[in-house]
Amino acid sequence: MLEPLPRDELESKTREALARGLEKNPRELLKWAHDLLGPRLMISTAFGKSGMSILHMLQDLELDLPIYFVDTGFHFQETLDYIDTLESAWGIKIQLQRPKLFGDEFKERFGEKLYENNPDLCCHKNKVEPFANLLEQYQGWIAGIRRDQSSTRAAAEALEVLESNQLKVQPLVLWTRKDVEQYLKDNKVPLHPLFSQGYPSIGCAPCTRPSTDDGDERSGRWAGKGKTECGLHLFRKKVDIDEKDDADGKSG
Repeated sequence: MLEPLPRDELESKTREALARGLEKNPRELLKWAHDLLGPRLMISTAFGKSGMSILHMLQDLELDLPIYFVDTGFHFQETLDYIDTLESAWGIKIQLQRPKLFGDEFKERFGEKLYENNPDLCCHKNKVEPFANLLEQYQGWIAGIRRDQSSTRAAAEALEVLESNQLKVQPLVLWTRKDVEQYLKDNKVPLHPLFSQGYPSIGCAPCTRPSTDDGDERSGRWAGKGKTECGLHLFRKKVDIDEKDDADGKSG
């Protein structure tokens, strides 16, 4: 990774972007983030509808960024086939980020069905840890979080400076499901085939089900487990840069 931007500069640039209202324009926000961080910036996606909207915007804007997919070893075959289809159709390369123990090695260490016995540990080992290792290589990452997806995401911001001096870019945070569906339709974006089979959100095969709950986009994830997040969007805490500003102003 190139030398990261100093924290003060990252926070200052982020405040300026928010003051300009860039969170209301996903395309402009993506261009701004690319201009600011360049090769320090990447995107990770699980090929949900928000993620596919962002990938399409990046293609349309001709912003060349590394694209990652966290391959846990438990994904649907349809997901793996979709990666091949997308790479061929769009001429892109999707890089697979895998845990240290993958496939049979993971099952030998933790058993065949850790996802049933301890889903939090399974997500941590197969998603959070490999993603944390990946994130060490970059100062910024783009994610498809939207506030209307779930209660755990309702306070998300378009730009979040993290305690690790990294920037989380969430260009669709203010969009609704309707906005996303319209964008995909208008731009004829090819979608993961399981969406047409009643899956509102797609994760690992053992923990993802079809759902008829139109009010909860993530209702098919970890059904009956009392779990709504894998942990990827929770393990790095954001900094309240507005509060920091106030404190600095009072101290001066």
